[in-house]
Amino acid sequence: MVERTPLTPDEAIRFHRSMSEWLAKELIEKGSVRLSAVEDPALQRHFQEVAHRVGEMTRRPVTSMASSRGMTFELGPEQLPGQGRSGITP
Repeated sequence: MVERTPLTPDEAIRFHRSMSEWLAKELIEKGSVRLSAVEDPALQRHFQEVAHRVGEMTRRPVTSMASSRGMTFELGPEQLPGQGRSGITP
């Protein structure tokens, strides 16, 4: 396996911000997203943090599943209890 250079703190912030915006848009439009080649455990952890952020942004549950073939994300059909309308619109 190829060792990857970890993201710097600044790179991680930019990754989380940009990928959260992208994933939120894709999930609102499609309901689910599958990413292949996300096999590195560190990258999977970053994407799990992104999924958590997207859940907060959309105020809907986001499920992430990792496997040796990549990751899948699904946007739940309803808002989380006690939360109002999402600030992101399709």
